[in-house]
Amino acid sequence: MNEHPNPTRRAVLRGLGAAALCASPAAWSQTGTDPKWRLLVNEAVTADLSISMLAVRYRSLADYVGTQIHKQQGYVDAVIDIRRFVQQALSEQKPLVVFGKSVNQLSKLVRDHGYQPLVRRPEPYKAAFIVPKGSPIQEFAQLGGRKLLLPDEFSATTAVAKAEVRRRNIREPYMSHTRFQDNVASQVANGMAEAGVVNPTIAKKWQEAGGKIIGETQPVVNWSVLASPKAPAELVARLTDSLLALNSQPAGVLADIGVKQWARADRQDYLALLEYTGE
Repeated sequence: MNEHPNPTRRAVLRGLGAAALCASPAAWSQTGTDPKWRLLVNEAVTADLSISMLAVRYRSLADYVGTQIHKQQGYVDAVIDIRRFVQQALSEQKPLVVFGKSVNQLSKLVRDHGYQPLVRRPEPYKAAFIVPKGSPIQEFAQLGGRKLLLPDEFSATTAVAKAEVRRRNIREPYMSHTRFQDNVASQVANGMAEAGVVNPTIAKKWQEAGGKIIGETQPVVNWSVLASPKAPAELVARLTDSLLALNSQPAGVLADIGVKQWARADRQDYLALLEYTGE
């Protein structure tokens, strides 16, 4: 996940990054007359990716969406920090389309700020509580009072983990945070925490390497695409249908962003997540 590109690849990415930065919001007129639209992207805390790498990854999605809205040119606004991602979504000039993995933050955009759900990953999101092989912690109830390591405080993983601790009436563990999901696993493996909470991808790797999973959170809505509060109903319907149409096309756009297929999103799923997390 934290792959370090070779010098040649770094040079290519620097060039692509420069192009992406030229397409940043600051580069365009703020008069509201600019025909270009914005795809705001946040991959949460799965890896320490650069903005340029994210911009390249989501270029094909932006190009595809552009063909569905009268071929207008769009640009990818990739944001790594979750808090800044939310700030960008709430700015006066809102992005037309948002893709995000921090589904608790997406849910608040839907509930509180009028963002309109388009599509989501069909499989639900569940965070896993992990401990090392041979740990004396054998079941979830034994987490009470233990050192529990979580990723970024604003991440969905952290939100649902805290919700599950409350739901099971476990005496609150001593919680601390590190920014990225894979850092959680490495620090638990090195004995810096007694247990940790990670996403399904990291949990699977952890289990395959001999580690233990002692519990999971309740399932909630997964990665999603939202439309601006200002998007008219006709455009929302067209974008939804266009994104769902990717399911029947050869792997390309979806493979680029790590999604197998889309399902139609329902506003109620986002409200249910926030009821669970208490946010």
